[in-house]
Amino acid sequence: MNSELLHGDLCPLCRRSLTLRPTVVVRSNVPYPTRTDYLPHCTSCANAPNAQKWNDLMNERYGS
Repeated sequence: MNSELLHGDLCPLCRRSLTLRPTVVVRSNVPYPTRTDYLPHCTSCANAPNAQKWNDLMNERYGS
């Protein structure tokens, strides 16, 4: 399982660079986040009609 997004990781469908999108912000009774979790994201493919295929490929790559 590869959980690190390396600089230059490419989308498995369109071969564009992936970005990291915050998914979970954890706060422990403080006004600032104590932890933020990020997931790789492709703005072109993740919301397109082939989103399920993209999700399957990303799960294979990064495991979840």
